[in-house]
Amino acid sequence: MKMDLVQQQGLKLNMTQELQQAISLLQYSSADLLSYVRELTLENPLIEVKESRQSPFRQSRSSSNKQSFIENTVKEKTNLRDHLRHQLIDFSLSKQDRSCLELLINALDSNGYIKDSLEELALIMNIDEEVLESKLYFLQSLEPAGVGARSLQECILLQLRRLKTRNQLAETIISDHFRLFAEKSWKELSKILKVKITQIQEIHEIIKQLEPRPGLKYGVDESTYVTPDMMIKEVKGTWHIMYNDKIIPQLMVHDPSVASGSFTIDKEAKSYYAKNVTQGKWLVRAIEQRKETMINVMNEILKRQSDFFTKGKSALKPLTLKDIADTLDIHESTVSRTVKDKFVQTPHGLMNMKSFFSTKLSEEQGDVSASSVKLRLKEVIDSENKKKPLSDQKIANTLKTLYDIDISRRTVTKYREQLTIPASSIRKEY
Repeated sequence: MKMDLVQQQGLKLNMTQELQQAISLLQYSSADLLSYVRELTLENPLIEVKESRQSPFRQSRSSSNKQSFIENTVKEKTNLRDHLRHQLIDFSLSKQDRSCLELLINALDSNGYIKDSLEELALIMNIDEEVLESKLYFLQSLEPAGVGARSLQECILLQLRRLKTRNQLAETIISDHFRLFAEKSWKELSKILKVKITQIQEIHEIIKQLEPRPGLKYGVDESTYVTPDMMIKEVKGTWHIMYNDKIIPQLMVHDPSVASGSFTIDKEAKSYYAKNVTQGKWLVRAIEQRKETMINVMNEILKRQSDFFTKGKSALKPLTLKDIADTLDIHESTVSRTVKDKFVQTPHGLMNMKSFFSTKLSEEQGDVSASSVKLRLKEVIDSENKKKPLSDQKIANTLKTLYDIDISRRTVTKYREQLTIPASSIRKEY
């Protein structure tokens, strides 16, 4: 076999550390970005915060009782996310594993659940969904038991599997017959499983001792207060996007080597200044780029969801990350990072940017989003007779009659569970 040396040309994206940091910056919430900027200003003496912008870093001198923004958002007790991160110290994990786990930890809500789809989360890291799912199983092995669940059913099952003495019947009931158990259809359940009703009642007592919201005892995340990143305001019949510049302070980068004049600066000092000036200028550019990307994405959302701003949540249309990505000629993962943990003040309240995205119900339903259907479903349940609550089939019939929304009973059940609304037997008031 003859060996030849061949030269080939090709295009390859070089993922520099600066580019990786810029991508990370895009997905930060305003509070996380503020903390990151604060850390850099402490490490880099050439980055200065402009006080004229009323930076949240500045502590008011008019009252000794007032604290800075940062001090107000820090909690003394360990929150859920820090508790999980602390447990990871004992494990030897690869860089990708840690990044995946950090992504999942950040996706947890205050109850300890993951409500985001793994498909969307995987897009953020540009990895296969199966890879992220394997890391989710790892996260679910940590304390507290039940953390990382995607539903109440999964949360209970995770805790049952951690009991010192495992109960196989209980695990089977929750895994395969959760709806019947939750609705207390125990006679039917006893016939299916060929067990006594007293056995099912005993299992009910065991499950009552479990924690349906395992994250609550650790408190919410460090960022207690939600400040909108943008505001949508109507001016003379036209909707305008107003970016909240006061969230992130304006920065200045000083270069002592330029300002030194006739003074001589040695080589080591020059190298130190150059490194810090480069970092400072990058930070300023990255923050501006983040702002520009957020406005571009929000502007496209505004065009596509114009009915929402005039009519309300029921007028939300189907919209996917891909729709926005294709229009702006950017990657879906960029859109996903942009809308993560960003909030917009609208005429109908404070909205998470992710709330504007929803899949189409079906081709037959036309321009009807799953979000608007869930809203109508909740309205129907809220207005029902609590002494005679509607079954899922009756809810489906009502949606068809009142709103011409044609969905199956199973879809009603799925949406109801996603909204954490219990079944009719549990909703019933005596």
